[in-house]
Amino acid sequence: MTQPVSDPINATPRFRAAFERLLPAIQAVPENDLVTINIDVPSSVATALGAWPEVRALRDQIVKDVSSFDIALLDNLESYALALGHAQTEYQTATEPSPSLVALANENIKWRTILLNDVTTLMSRGILAETVTSDLRGINGHKNIAFDLFALANVLEKNWEKIKGRTSVTQDELVQAQILADRLVTAVGEKEQAPIVEAEAVRERQAAFSLFVNAYDEVRSVISYLRRKEGDVDSIIPSLYAGRALPKKKPTEDATDKPATPTPGTPTGTQPNNGGTTPTPAAKADVSESGPFMH
Repeated sequence: MTQPVSDPINATPRFRAAFERLLPAIQAVPENDLVTINIDVPSSVATALGAWPEVRALRDQIVKDVSSFDIALLDNLESYALALGHAQTEYQTATEPSPSLVALANENIKWRTILLNDVTTLMSRGILAETVTSDLRGINGHKNIAFDLFALANVLEKNWEKIKGRTSVTQDELVQAQILADRLVTAVGEKEQAPIVEAEAVRERQAAFSLFVNAYDEVRSVISYLRRKEGDVDSIIPSLYAGRALPKKKPTEDATDKPATPTPGTPTGTQPNNGGTTPTPAAKADVSESGPFMH
């Protein structure tokens, strides 16, 4: 589980930190276990991070009532989501035309201004401490802009229970702001260092997605069993596949990256991966009155 950050302003970006921490596990995912990415990644990451507090609150009950469940899947769920968020950034950097650093920096500045305005208002009303912006670096330099955006999003996120209903931004926008800042930091790094190998970025994104979606589906299955009488699983941990279809490809994009037309007999939503290896679908628990994961 991700540990609380004592200094949100100067904290290492948590998306990148989670990715680096999990990189050995990501690289170790076998080819046969890679799951086809057939849902929108940023939206899925935002969904998982939004669900995480309520999911984490059910940990003790899961351990008590479903002893056969691999609790490491729940414990790692937030980190898997964060790592996938950064893998998405690396993938976009490697496979899409490099955006202008100026345009990307301007977008970061726009969101830095939006978040800073909200933080300043909350400070003036005594809801946030007046010191939370004391270490902001300003907009002189791309890295300073990005790390300020990380810091402001982190401040709002860490204080969400106090500020929800009092801020104009949403939790999804905080996630998107952090991903945007991550893209700027990555773009700057890529300019300074050797380019990322495209095949490596594609593979790491798919492997990170595989770890994430398998863990998410397993956790959702066990919560569905525990909350079967209440029937509120969707309000605790929503399905990733509800309205999360990938956007249509632009005409200029590489045709080899387009989803293949399903052949007769192929389950809806299942597609072969680019490497030709049939992906292993995310495991689904058999939920019955005796409970999931008990066969």
